[in-house]
Amino acid sequence: MRHFLILAMAYGCVVASPAEAAPKKKGPPPDPFKACDLQVRADLREGGTWLIPRDIHLDEGRLMVSVKFSPEKSIRSVPKVLFGNSDEEKRRQLRGYLEEMKAAVDAATKESAWFIVASKRTLPPDLRSSEGDASPWYGILLADIGGKCRSVAMFRNVQPDQLPADAQRDLAE
Repeated sequence: MRHFLILAMAYGCVVASPAEAAPKKKGPPPDPFKACDLQVRADLREGGTWLIPRDIHLDEGRLMVSVKFSPEKSIRSVPKVLFGNSDEEKRRQLRGYLEEMKAAVDAATKESAWFIVASKRTLPPDLRSSEGDASPWYGILLADIGGKCRSVAMFRNVQPDQLPADAQRDLAE
């Protein structure tokens, strides 16, 4: 009889353990764009496409990023410009740019960076290119860095032939 009581108590402890007693909370599934969820969707509201860049190169001298989607064609960003009243302010900004760009290259290895090709209609008029036969598309490199969405680089006049075939189809639609 005593064995029965011990067995019943042990069974009761296992059944009523706190891990099992607490209801499991199920939240919404994680967003594929992580911290950039809202920015990606805002950029694509007038059409466009997005790709996960896997081949990103940093040009520290020019403060530029280049992204390759095909072996023969790379897309180069607009160079960052240093502003500031003193050399120290410019150096501080330079260190920030380089740190952010390196973090974006790292984020790309973790599939936490996105190359957005969006319609220039989403840009303010002063940022739209006035070049004659310019592309109606621009690019932006977004990265989830430390749980925050960062616009790392901008690419003017993205040509569809610089992108993979499936992304070109998305732009044609």
